Amino acid sequence: MAACTSMSSSARWRELIPRVVIPRLPRMDFAEKTALLIGTGLGCGFLKPMAPSWASIPGFFYFIVVSRLPLPWALAVFAALLPPAVWSGGICERLLACKDPRPVVIDEIAAVPFALWPLLLHWPVHPLSWIILFAVYRFADYLKPWPANRLQSLSGGTGILVDDLISSAYMGIGLYALIRFFPALL
Repeated sequence: MAACTSMSSSARWRELIPRVVIPRLPRMDFAEKTALLIGTGLGCGFLKPMAPSWASIPGFFYFIVVSRLPLPWALAVFAALLPPAVWSGGICERLLACKDPRPVVIDEIAAVPFALWPLLLHWPVHPLSWIILFAVYRFADYLKPWPANRLQSLSGGTGILVDDLISSAYMGIGLYALIRFFPALL
């Protein structure tokens, strides 16, 4: 019956205060520690509440910094993050003993360029537009449109990453259409 008791309003508010929550982890070797560090976005995944939203912030900065490189280099760096994301996601899934664990946020970070690629063609971007793009990115990730919702069931790091890539690709297509037909909005 204790599980059915409701929280006081002050306890609910305390749940919204940002904090770091690291679960009990098994003994790990160097490769597993490295995978955990990459998979949790250098620890961003341990921030509560809303770990994926916290991790999307460095993902946006990652996009901004890398997108200033010449286009072929930027595309190479964006693509180079995908294999480590799959590798670390699979190991983190095993270490944290659950499917697509909440602390694993490398998928949020690696998927940002797939959502924002049209901005490579339309620069600079108004600061308010970044805030709106962030909100839309988080909403698209939350929705998991078809087939992203089905691909999430794939095993290991592939399942962790692919659903976010698909959701981000949908956002990228929508953003491209927005820039193409209404460029003044950004």
